Amino acid sequence: MRETTTPGLRMKTRRAVTEALADTALELFDTTGFDQVTVADIVAAAGISQRSFFRYFNNKEDVVFGDRIPSADEVRNELLRHLDGNSVWDALRATFRTAALQMDDDTGHWKRATRVICHTPGLRARYLEKHLAWTDALVPEIAPRINPDGPDAGLRAQTMINTALGCFDVALMRWSESGSDLSLAALVDDVFGFVRFPHA
Repeated sequence: MRETTTPGLRMKTRRAVTEALADTALELFDTTGFDQVTVADIVAAAGISQRSFFRYFNNKEDVVFGDRIPSADEVRNELLRHLDGNSVWDALRATFRTAALQMDDDTGHWKRATRVICHTPGLRARYLEKHLAWTDALVPEIAPRINPDGPDAGLRAQTMINTALGCFDVALMRWSESGSDLSLAALVDDVFGFVRFPHA
């Protein structure tokens, strides 16, 4: 009888190959520079064909971003988990701390990815586009909880969200350049603790 591979197993195998290929590429990007590395360089290091590479990624940029960076919906859903019983600022801190904990579980990958993004203007621009999408998703959830009868609720919400994103980025950049076992989640707590929003 012919053996078949279940869809679940195929999906796990595909994810394992995708992550291994991404790690190989990120190491090259981190040591040589994103713009200096070609797809030919990546496949040579990974021992696969270019045709195989394009089964997993559309281009080099997708290697860096893939599906590991949360979507706007995922960030909003995480925020909603923390809003009840917390101030808005504490809910934002808890939201980004959750992301930090996940990144702490795969330190090598995320430190390399962060350094590559920070040192490559085109990737940095794409990362900022994600920030804008997150802001658009979070403002409608936060604004009603900040002086809902006031005309400046939306403005205050945008200010808080962008401040939170700035705090997360500061922690992320410091963490990515550290050679120690410093926890990103602990850094997020420290950086968010420097900021206070009255009545939020």
